[in-house]
Amino acid sequence: MEHIAAFMLLIACSDDLQACSEQPAPVEAYETVEQCRQDLSPAMASMAQLQKKTFGKCVEIDPALFYEDAEIVWDVTAAGGIEVAIELINPEMSIAAVAQAETPAKASQYN
Repeated sequence: MEHIAAFMLLIACSDDLQACSEQPAPVEAYETVEQCRQDLSPAMASMAQLQKKTFGKCVEIDPALFYEDAEIVWDVTAAGGIEVAIELINPEMSIAAVAQAETPAKASQYN
């Protein structure tokens, strides 16, 4: 089993930074942050050929999060950087909320 330590986040934006979207990274995950950083500059250079405003960042993660439900939340700042957070999605849902059903209009009896 691989040890996942980092992932690359690539963002392409319009000139006014009003429309931004994630772009595919060359590798899904990295065993070390250093490996990610080595690939970051070439990935950004390749992406810059298509978009004028590009951003990239190597994000270090706890390897245990690879097996959890998590969401990557990012934002492009006015200063021209990106902020990234990893938020866990609570896998435990209230059974009452999931299993709620409408009350039947008429109950049936079986003998």
